[in-house]
Amino acid sequence: MNALSKLLSFVLFPLFIPLYGIMLLTSTEFFSYYPELYIRSSYVSVAIFGTIIPMTCILILYLLKVTSSMNLKDKKERTIPYLLTAISYILCAVSLYTLVFPTFVSAIVIAIAISLIIDAIVSRVWKISAHMTGMGALLGGTLIISYYMHIFPLFLIVTIVMLCGLMASARLYLKAHTPKQVIAGFFCGFLTTLFIPMLSWDAIFKFFFKVAA
Repeated sequence: MNALSKLLSFVLFPLFIPLYGIMLLTSTEFFSYYPELYIRSSYVSVAIFGTIIPMTCILILYLLKVTSSMNLKDKKERTIPYLLTAISYILCAVSLYTLVFPTFVSAIVIAIAISLIIDAIVSRVWKISAHMTGMGALLGGTLIISYYMHIFPLFLIVTIVMLCGLMASARLYLKAHTPKQVIAGFFCGFLTTLFIPMLSWDAIFKFFFKVAA
């Protein structure tokens, strides 16, 4: 059980969630009409900004002895890595927007960045579960995509709910978190990705690019 819990924690590591998300998203019928170049570019963008850059930042911080471990076990050491990851996610959102992906896709990525900022603030005093934040974001993102695309992938939603339960059990079994920390982490990711994309992000992005120009 210990080995299984560690394996699950690795496979569903928070920085891998964006990759799973973009693969699930582009597998829908809607994206079958997108140019293959755009799809490949979205994978590259998410891999770089959603996984590679954040992991590189964590490695550099570890080598500079800013953090004592790559796993960020000390909650107070999570602030800088989480904030750097959030910035990288925002850049990822901008990148996806320039690839003419639906605005709600970039909005979901920004919502994940906001959930990370919340985790960074909370982690100053309390060890909220980043693994469950990632799983909550995966579920919330799936629901909001289903809403905007007018689909209801029941099997996928049920599968993600089951994975959320398994991840929660794994983190509790490994004594990495308390039940409250697991629940708080889940709802942090779930609620941000469920409600923040409802804002008028198309207008926000247009304003951003207008100012940047």
